[in-house]
Amino acid sequence: MITTRNMAILILALTMTARAWCQPSATDRTIAQYQARVERAPGDPSNYDQLGAAYLQKGRETSDLTYYELAEKALIKSLELAPLDMSSASPLTHLAANDMAEHRFSDAADCAEHALALGSGDLSPFALLGDAYADMGDYDQAAQYYEKLLFHPSSQETPRGLSYMHDSRVSYLKFIHGDYAGAIELAKKAVSTAIETHMQGENLAWTYFQLAEFRFQAGDLPGAEAAYREALNELPGYYRGLSGLAKVRVAQQKYQDAIDLYKKAIEKIPIPEYVAALGDIYAKLGQPDEAKKQYELVEYIGYLNNLNKHAYNRELAVFYADRDIKLRESLELAKRELEVRRDVYTQDVLAWSLYKNGNLEEAASVMDKALSLGTTDAMFYFHAGLIYRGMGDVDTARKHLGRALAINPHFHIFYADAARRALEEMLTKRAAKLEGSSQ
Repeated sequence: MITTRNMAILILALTMTARAWCQPSATDRTIAQYQARVERAPGDPSNYDQLGAAYLQKGRETSDLTYYELAEKALIKSLELAPLDMSSASPLTHLAANDMAEHRFSDAADCAEHALALGSGDLSPFALLGDAYADMGDYDQAAQYYEKLLFHPSSQETPRGLSYMHDSRVSYLKFIHGDYAGAIELAKKAVSTAIETHMQGENLAWTYFQLAEFRFQAGDLPGAEAAYREALNELPGYYRGLSGLAKVRVAQQKYQDAIDLYKKAIEKIPIPEYVAALGDIYAKLGQPDEAKKQYELVEYIGYLNNLNKHAYNRELAVFYADRDIKLRESLELAKRELEVRRDVYTQDVLAWSLYKNGNLEEAASVMDKALSLGTTDAMFYFHAGLIYRGMGDVDTARKHLGRALAINPHFHIFYADAARRALEEMLTKRAAKLEGSSQ
């Protein structure tokens, strides 16, 4: 039976598919090229490997999980045809990257280790091993794997491609550990390397986007805007760049500009985070009907989530918790995500969901884990502030809320103001209590 919801989902999916086919890109042409080669030489494993790699790149560009499924099929076929020697290293490496995209982190680590064990001399699987362990929350192990990218026995100088892999990833680890300056420095270095090596548009745009995200998180709005714009210059219409620039406009209270940018990003790819953010702007502007439309679209994508291997568990858990709806489902989604992804961001989402479900002590324990590395993310400290306020620990609550606003006074369209109000209320109560005790 086709319900209204299913019909909306079908229309959305068909629109995305039609858009992809009507606008062939360089990656589309590469896919067509290797599809033709596979037809001409179906026994050549390298053709399947390159076809899988092209599907993987298309998945990066569109966030359409269908391409990752196609990539997996092509890469598995390549491995079936390839001899059990070093020639299997390439499809195994691509399969590891594909597993990462589908949030199968343990599988990604296994494939990367297998690729390295074949002894082809390609060190790039170390990057994927580090990625897998970072998402599984083992940042020390991730760092050890990333450092192996700098060791290249055949040359005294690390190849530029490996340097890029190292710098772009270690910059993230530095950010996670609260080293904002170090993260920015390495992110800039990664951008320079990407430019020098003529990296393709989407990859260079993503590198600029990562730099912009670090700057935004730290409250550097001009720096963030400049880097988001560079991402869009490299890849016009880049959905990540559009959404990032929209965040800056929200922080600047230029809401109509933000609406236009989010609409453009969602037209490219309807990611739940973007749709929810657009709904929040409408809610801020006193347009509840428009906000409701966007929130319902998030629900539609949530339905698709079951078909897409739970790719958006974390985003949906936050969406429900933020709006005080489906709180049990929010907690279930957060716990499900933690089974495979134990990084600080999943810890933060779980703590927030626990708080909204009234499990304050457990929420505080999990939140402490999220904060343990000193990550410079204002939302972490806002969540922590409300959790500790709920527990009656006013001093700790004030410290965390103050920290959130110090990091980025415009970190969220609603929560930045909520943090200020909470601080004012606690200060007022404290002053009243002191005045009462002195009488």
